[in-house]
Amino acid sequence: MIEEQPIVKANVQATTCKPLVRLLRYVVRVTAALPVAIVRGIVFCAWYLAYSFLCLLRPVVNVMMLGGLIMPLVAFIAFVKPEAANGMPFWVFLVMAAGFVGFARGYSKFVDWITPPGEPDPAARYRPRDR
Repeated sequence: MIEEQPIVKANVQATTCKPLVRLLRYVVRVTAALPVAIVRGIVFCAWYLAYSFLCLLRPVVNVMMLGGLIMPLVAFIAFVKPEAANGMPFWVFLVMAAGFVGFARGYSKFVDWITPPGEPDPAARYRPRDR
């Protein structure tokens, strides 16, 4: 059977630390932790500001989804009457529609992905609630 070994031996006396050494140890810890805390605070501040700014632009980018829904109609018009498209082939409008929809969806997914921890979605109050 395995015998348990005590972490601290009973016959060893506790070493007392001089107050000056203890103070010096805390000063070194603070000087090492302060720059890390400042950099971390700056990074978190930039993260929250970027998220807020990108959330402000989300409705504008979502309008591109509407453009993506209208572009197939424009492609149909360009297919039926090519001179209305001013020399552009009809399939260009279909590619634009896919690009608009893809960019709008990707932007929303990206903004959801970079959400800081504990930050609520500012646009959640405008969405319909589940009943």
